[in-house]
Amino acid sequence: MTAAAGSCIVLPGLDHLQGVGLIQWKFSEQYLVTYHVNNYSLPDIVDQDRFLFQKSNGSLHICRLEVNDSGIYTLIINMKKQNDRSIQLEVVEPVSQLELWSNLSLIGLTTQLVCNTSVEKVAKYQWKKDGKPLPIESHYQLSQNNSVLLILNTTWSDKGSYSCNVSSEVNWHEVSLELPIQEYRKRIWMLLPVGICMIACAVTGVFVFKPSS
Repeated sequence: MTAAAGSCIVLPGLDHLQGVGLIQWKFSEQYLVTYHVNNYSLPDIVDQDRFLFQKSNGSLHICRLEVNDSGIYTLIINMKKQNDRSIQLEVVEPVSQLELWSNLSLIGLTTQLVCNTSVEKVAKYQWKKDGKPLPIESHYQLSQNNSVLLILNTTWSDKGSYSCNVSSEVNWHEVSLELPIQEYRKRIWMLLPVGICMIACAVTGVFVFKPSS
């Protein structure tokens, strides 16, 4: 059984209570609920703020789930081990607060898009361009558990809207980014001392800087 952190779940109880004198719920080495069916007293519940026990069928409601609630829950009937019923519960953090960013996307170089999430356990990353799944080709490469998209030898056709879909066992979120493409202009800077003047030369022009008098 899988549930999202912060949500509520119900651990199923019994179809009927015929022949049942004692019901207990146990998690790890702790008894969460002890209920004497034939006794009119209230059930003994370890945390009434988070646990709700149904006397009619022995089910257990757990609210405000936390990741450390993951584990095996055992329903014990009449303290007889052969009647035990165990449920494996996994509580996972829901995906939220996605971030998608890229480096400077220049023609001929590698563009990197990074999809970040605060959730540690992610089931899957999926990438799309302009609403369609990325084609499987060497032009696109994935790394770091598919959370990073590399566009090799970037071209003008790589311009567009990229989206990252992140899913866990309990939910999913998607974030998009509009990727512009820029022309790569290689510049070479040379600093030449000419008296008290410094001349900066570049492919795109020559700039002369002089100190103010």
